[in-house]
This record gives sequence, structure tokens and C-alpha cells, in this order.
Amino acid sequence: MSQAAHDAPLPDPQPQTAPWTLSRWWEEASSSRNTLVSRGPLPDTRCAECERAFAVDEQKSSLSHSVVLKVANASPDTCWQCRILTTLAERKVKRRLGMDEELEIWSSAEAFPKISTFRVREGSKLSTGDEDEHRIMTFTSLDTLPCPWNTFDDRKHTPSAVHILDSHSYDVASYWLKDCLANHPECHSSEETLLPRRVIRIGENYTDIRLVQHDSPTLGQYNCLSHCWGGAQPLITTTHNIAQHLERIEWNSIPKTFQDAIKFTAHLGISYIWIDSLCIIQDSAHDWAEESAKMCSIYENGHLTIAATAASNGTGGLPVRESSNFVRLTGITSGTESKPFEILAYFELGLGEHPFPTNYRTPSLSRGWVHQEMILSPRVIHFAKKELLWECKTGGTCQCPQPPPFRSTFFKQAHYQALLHPSPEKSLLLTRQWHTIIESYSRLKLSFAGDKFPALSGLAQQMSKTRGPEVRYLAGLWSDSLLTDLLWTAAYVWSLHAIDRILQANEWRAPSWSWAARDVPVIFPRLGTERNGSTCEVKPLCDIIAAETTLATTDRTGRISDGRLVVKGELFYATLYRDIERPGPDSKSGKGETKATVTLTITTPMDPATGVKTFTSYASERGSSFVLMTQSDAKGLKEGSKPDDLGTLIKEGFNPDSMAELLSVERTDGREYMGSDIRVLRMARVGRRMPPPDETRWLVDTEYSLVLARVDNEPMTTEGDKTTKTYRRIGIIHEGREGYKGVEDARDDFWKRYPSCLERGGREETVVIV
Repeated sequence: MSQAAHDAPLPDPQPQTAPWTLSRWWEEASSSRNTLVSRGPLPDTRCAECERAFAVDEQKSSLSHSVVLKVANASPDTCWQCRILTTLAERKVKRRLGMDEELEIWSSAEAFPKISTFRVREGSKLSTGDEDEHRIMTFTSLDTLPCPWNTFDDRKHTPSAVHILDSHSYDVASYWLKDCLANHPECHSSEETLLPRRVIRIGENYTDIRLVQHDSPTLGQYNCLSHCWGGAQPLITTTHNIAQHLERIEWNSIPKTFQDAIKFTAHLGISYIWIDSLCIIQDSAHDWAEESAKMCSIYENGHLTIAATAASNGTGGLPVRESSNFVRLTGITSGTESKPFEILAYFELGLGEHPFPTNYRTPSLSRGWVHQEMILSPRVIHFAKKELLWECKTGGTCQCPQPPPFRSTFFKQAHYQALLHPSPEKSLLLTRQWHTIIESYSRLKLSFAGDKFPALSGLAQQMSKTRGPEVRYLAGLWSDSLLTDLLWTAAYVWSLHAIDRILQANEWRAPSWSWAARDVPVIFPRLGTERNGSTCEVKPLCDIIAAETTLATTDRTGRISDGRLVVKGELFYATLYRDIERPGPDSKSGKGETKATVTLTITTPMDPATGVKTFTSYASERGSSFVLMTQSDAKGLKEGSKPDDLGTLIKEGFNPDSMAELLSVERTDGREYMGSDIRVLRMARVGRRMPPPDETRWLVDTEYSLVLARVDNEPMTTEGDKTTKTYRRIGIIHEGREGYKGVEDARDDFWKRYPSCLERGGREETVVIV
């Protein structure tokens, strides 16, 4: 034998597998391969390893308990708990367990030693690379069949939950649809409605499809497809091919997502489906404007909207499964009092995996156009990556028995409750709901900046019908809530791709006083009555004289070409500076942290020592994030929130609207004077009162003021007998006073102890904001 042969490394020994086989103890049910039926009674004893692992430790006080069961120490032949756990583990990982593996098992602190979840410990050499191998599984027992060992957590499942898990995706969706039609009076019935002008007609063979155009009112039932176009543009209808599409659309010419949606629609027995790219003439500006203005009625009247939630473009398709990944164990225990049992184990979905309606991580739900499609549709079935999700006006559910995080605040349900609410507070509820819609919508992506209003037009039309004909829609705001609608604040964090989009979007689409002028997430003051009975009160500090917009198309809630706002109020002189600090030459690739400090100084007599009030904001860009903090935020992070001796906490800050521009490389380094003729305009106070009998006391009260910059190229205009100057909005100031501990520190009047910096010294003027 050669020396090389002696020196060759020995092959790694193959890991030893567990000596047992599941078929000794279980057999698959004839009705479902996911159900295992015990071949005989389970052992009535628990091994020493399980007794030790699950012994109650009174000293342990953590929020959750976890124990480790080594496979090498398991005794499934004689221990009922080992048999259940190892069986579930092997079915979970779809292979034999290795003797070097471990089961990591958790229970909540309140339920210990009852176990609720487990996983196979990562790092095994036997790993097959299956994505489900190391995911967590959750245990439940049948609600009508108490766990005979009192060992599993008290979470229960129903026979219908098993049916949902064990059914084909089409059957699950059909079950939810039938249930909604039969039992949800709030959701409109299955009767025929007016068909859109163009729809796809599905023949007896679902691959036989064509575009049909109705030039007169036609009744029928149709589904809608909500999908993400993505980088791969799907087949579209144009002025060049519409004649061909009216004759026939070749099945192989449409992407997989369209094919799957048509096939599912045919499965439901429905002959029509509306798909935007095929039913709107995409190269006709007139047809696009006309048809996109009908989005409200198209989605409202649709029988069901099919959401391709998991697909980033038309090629992704609708994920369809014969059944979900779960394991169900049934049988009886041994001993003198033999009892039946049923244990269900299913994969837990993480927060980012649940396809709930405001999960912006999913491809489809991150798109601006999809937002109104989801809300307007009476019923939506989401084909997500891991499971199906159902939502309708009455509520929602998902395929797994795990309660998803959206259940308590289901978006569609809350929306229609606000629209239909009969109370005297309906106006406030509608305003609050619109703010909620905009807060969500402003976080979403649009491929074209000019779609900001068209992609929201359907929801605006629906809201307009509820608010009444006397209420005007003004660039994303409403005439009956205009004061509070103007108090939007740019949120603090964006990703860099959003900054790039902001800096590149030079096309005017909205006046500066509208949230739609910026591609940034926004937030509004919270209005209405809370669950604790506290009520909101708005105190105007200005007078809105006029507001108007000019439509750019026939869609009265669509694109606009101009907008102006005339306000009379107290104005204060101010200056605005920016100091910027670039990455030094020693930073890696010159891509270190870029910092900017923005200083707003207001002339006011409320500080007799200096005669000014200064607000400072800090912006920074690093890696993939962009952050802005006000002076109060930065101080709170560094020192913590510190109220006074009476429990009053002061929160003040200046939020620039265009934070991205603060770090734009087009600007020079060092201190920079940012614009001339800066003014601050007091707008309103928004506070929250205690419920009766303490309604004179306040939990929080915040004063809002707009920061304005003079528009040099706009001529002065005449309002009445006075000449007015024209400004644009560049930011907002908030001065907050709140009870630090809530109810016990509520005060009769925060402002007596800590007056606003703009309490005196302003000059009453009328200004035009564009």
C-alpha cells in the first residue's frame, strides 16, 4: 500500500439513525395521509428522561420554558410522550431521526409544564435541506376531546380546522366562499351585477378565452384578479391587438398567474374574470383614464377578488396544494380507563409569513394599486406562499389554526364598520378611517409617481358617496375635515430605494399641503373615541378661507393640475439652516454614515432671554436605512423620558417634509442657509380628554404649526382688500403636552404651566399655500 493511501483522510462516519420505525406503531388513515392512527393503545407510562425534562421548576420565572429531549435518550417503545414527540418530529422532517439530534420543546410560562411548540434542533448531518425541517410546529388537541394526559397546551382545534388543513386549495376557497354567501348578510349576495365594459369570457373549456366588450348595460357574475405586474410585463391589450383579443386570446400567450386565476374561476362556475392589463387598453390615455376611474364599481361589484399575493410578477402563479403540512395523531390510551385522543401539529408561520392585509413584505401587498383593490372588494382570497387567506366585510380567517396577528384589527372589516356606523360620531370615524387608509397607502410602492391619485381613486369615490355630495375631495384631503387632514407628518424611517425615488420624482402631482406631494410614509393625529372612553377635541388656531384644485382628467378623484389653499392665521418669522457631515476618507468605500442637522429658529417673545425658539432635527443615512429624529426623540433615547414633578411630559419637534433632500449629494457640505422668507403658521391643537365625569382633564394635547417657505416665482395675489404672499409647505412643528403615566397624571390645562412657544408675538396674515 502506498504512503498516499495511508495518508488519505478517512471518510466521515455516517450518522446513526434511530432504531425504530413509525409503521410499528402507526398506520396512515385511508381518508388522509396526514392522519396517523395508532395500531394499539399507547403506553401508560412516561420515561425518566421526560419526567426530568418536564418537572415543574418553581424558581424558573422566564416568559417561556424550553427543554431539550435527546433522541438518543428517547424511549418511544415504553413512553407515550416520547412516542408522540418522535412521531411528530419524523413526520415533520420527512425522514428518520438521527441519534445525534435533539428535540427543542417550548411551553408558555403560564401553562408550564404543558407543551405547545417544538422543533428539531438545527445542525444535524442528516439534514435534507428541506425548508420545513427546522421550522417550529405547534400542538393542539381536539376541542371536544380533552387531552387525556393534560400535557399539551389548552389551545384547541375543531374538526373543520382539520378539514381546512387536509383539503385542496380550491376546495378550501370554495368552502369559505359558500360560507360567506350563506351566513354573512353584511357581504352582498351572489346575485348578478353590472359587468364591467370589458371582461374575459371563459368558455366551456377554460383554455378557450376571449375579451368581450359590452357597449350597453349587461348583467352577470365576474371575478377580479389582483396581481403585481413586476419587471416581467404580462400580456396587455393595446390599440393594435384589441381586435384579435375580441376574437380569441391564445392560452399559451398569457402568464401563469392569469392562467391559474382563470382556471380557478372556472372551477367556481363563473364565466367572466376582469384582469386590468387585458381589460384596459394600455396604450390609450383616454381609455386608461376612463376605465381606471371605474375601479370603485369594478371591485365593489365583483363576486370574488383573487389575489396573487405571493407572486412578484405574472409568472409566479397561484400556489395550489393538495393539503397543508400538518400531522394528526389519533388513538386510545392504555390502562384501566382507556381514553381516546387526537393531537394536531402544524407549522407555525412567522410574522412576515402570514399574508395579512397590511403585511408589506409580500410582493403584491407592497404595491399601491393593490391597496384599494383589497379594500373595495367584498371578498378576497389570497393565494400566499405558505397558505390561503380569506377576508370579507364580516371578518377573515387563514388556513392554519394559528391565530394570525391581523384577527383583532382586520382592515376590511374595520373599514366597512366605519362606513356603515350610524352614530353621531360618523364624521369623525370616516376621517379617522381615511387617515388609516392614507397611512397604509403612503408606505406602498408605485411604479409611476403620477399614479398617486388614480391608484386611490376608487376608495376616494367610495368615501365620497358616504360623506355626501356637499363634501369636496381636495388632493387627497376632504373639505369637511380639512384642518385635521392638513396635519400630516412625514414618518421617520425610509429605505434608500425610496429616497432615490423621491429625488428622481420631479413631476408635479399635488400641492405641497397635500400628503400626496411626497413619496413618504405619513401619520396623522388620532381622532375619535378610544376604548377607555377618552374623546378627541380639535381646537382651530387658524381660519381656512378657501381651498381648490383643478382636475387634469374627467376623473374627479384622479389626477390634478393645480391646487391652492388660502389660510388666515398667526405667522412667525423663522430661519432654517442645515449642517451636513459626509463620510471621511477612511470610511469603507466612502459609504459611511452621512449626517445632517437641521435647525429651525423662530422669532418669539415667549423666551424673553433670547427672543427665539429653536427646533433641531437630526437626519442620517447608513446602509439601507434613512432616519430622522427630532430633538425630543434624540433626548429621550439618550436620557429617557423625564416628566416634571406633576407628571407632565413635554414632546416637541420639527419634522421636515422632504427629509431625503437633506442628504442629497447635490447640496454642498458645511452650513447652508435653506431658503429665504421662512414662516411658521399656527394651525390647531388636537387633544384627548378623559371620559365623564373627568372630561375637564386632558390626557394629551398637541399643537401643530406648518413651516412655510416663500415661493419666489409666484406673484402676490389679492384676497379681499389685502395683498397676500404665496408659500409652499416644507414641514410641520408639533408641541405636545401629556400625562406621563396616563390617567393618574391627567391635567386640567397643560398650557397654563407650559405655554406654547407661539402663544404670543405672531402677526395675523392671510397666505396662499400651493
